[in-house]
Amino acid sequence: MSPPSNTAKAPPPRIFPSGRVLLVLSLLTRVGVLLLLCLLAMWTDYLNLKQGYNNPRLVELASGKTARVFYEYSDAFFSTFGDPMQVAQSSGGMPWSLRVMGVPFTDPVAALSVAARDHHWELGFALGLIVPLGLALIFGRVFCSYVCPASLLFFTTARIRRLLEKFFWLPDVRVNRGAAWGILFGGLLAVVLFGYGIWTLLLPYFAIGQTIFHSIAFETRAAAVSAGAGILTATIGAIVVFSLLDLLLGRQFTCRYLCPTGRLLGFIGRRSVLSVRRDASRCLSGCHSCNQICPLGVKPKIDESVDCSLCGECMIICPTQCLSVGVKKA
Repeated sequence: MSPPSNTAKAPPPRIFPSGRVLLVLSLLTRVGVLLLLCLLAMWTDYLNLKQGYNNPRLVELASGKTARVFYEYSDAFFSTFGDPMQVAQSSGGMPWSLRVMGVPFTDPVAALSVAARDHHWELGFALGLIVPLGLALIFGRVFCSYVCPASLLFFTTARIRRLLEKFFWLPDVRVNRGAAWGILFGGLLAVVLFGYGIWTLLLPYFAIGQTIFHSIAFETRAAAVSAGAGILTATIGAIVVFSLLDLLLGRQFTCRYLCPTGRLLGFIGRRSVLSVRRDASRCLSGCHSCNQICPLGVKPKIDESVDCSLCGECMIICPTQCLSVGVKKA
């Protein structure tokens, strides 16, 4: 009789995407969101040129050859969908409320802010909640890994921190996750008292969006520099603070403990249809790699799924590949 084997069982065939596929996909979608924000800011300038000149030659005389090239490419792109002016006007906004070819997307925090300050929603604004809430109900907190443009910054900062930890001791501060609820309700109160601009200092992705918009606006419209310089300074300052918190206090500290949008979407998606699932028969009792690698502090080892963003990092590091994405167990 042959001796029992101590090696792990061979991993079962995968039906859902592997962790590496999910991680690459999440990086690509976030880069895509950043590019979209840049285009939306640039298309604001296109609308001004369209309304002011409506002629490539006049655009070149007024703003230069580069502006003419951008104008012509934008005009050709929008013309494929109909009247270029109308189509361009159907796209615009920033991360917490934008339209892409007429399809609205609204951040739930933006919706709560408008309700708190103005006590009503426009129909299109309200319809914009369908996509983010639907994503949360099906996939959980995927906004943080697949949509949020600020999370790319924190993703990079986490890897810089991991490198520094090889040479220096860095603290790993733990905060009650209820802190994000406090920031949410405190922010809503500040919105009622002072206006929506407070979220520039509290929402990382809103600060990123404002920085992109105003940077491009400054580049293309010099007259706007003095009017928006204060906003740009505030947004850059907020981004620097968020980055330092992540670097010095803990990996993705802002996402884990401070971001109200992430906390709200995590709460909405706590009973999501899909999540990371663990095959207990294949899981090594002494292994906690998945718990240690999770950027949001989720613990797949104990079948925890609240706040899971389906980033795939736990699936990549699992030595027995006992983790996969699937329908939640009842």
